Amino acid sequence: MNMIPFIKQIVGAKLFHHFVVAVIMLAGVVAGLETSPAMMERHGTILLGLDKFILGVFIVEALLKLAAHGRQPWRYFADGWNVFDFLIVVLCLLPVGGPFAAVLRLTRALRLLRLVSALPKLQLLVGALLKSLSAMGYVSLLLALLFYIYAVAGI
Repeated sequence: MNMIPFIKQIVGAKLFHHFVVAVIMLAGVVAGLETSPAMMERHGTILLGLDKFILGVFIVEALLKLAAHGRQPWRYFADGWNVFDFLIVVLCLLPVGGPFAAVLRLTRALRLLRLVSALPKLQLLVGALLKSLSAMGYVSLLLALLFYIYAVAGI
């Protein structure tokens, strides 16, 4: 039996999408709670367990999306947002501890950025911002000229 259509149906389902968005939001809350030493002291095992659950969900999501491409799993990486999601998952899997604990916290916080890849409207906004970066230099130059003119006129 061919499982690929079934996997595509799962990955394309709104319920699956909403579940992933909810897990991303949970990841943001957990990352915030982990910054509190008092919360970690009281509920550290629960928070670390939630963190492992969240990472597991992200791994399963990536594997399902890879499997949905069947015999051409490299097509998963054709979408830049999938590459972004995959890199975040890989960074979270790296064994980082000791003096690099801040890096681990940062990768956990980066999970919240997966919200951009999960919501098409945010993707559109980020794409527009990235395309307008070159024009931002000219806007800054125009503002600097205006500030200079007003400064000279004010003196």
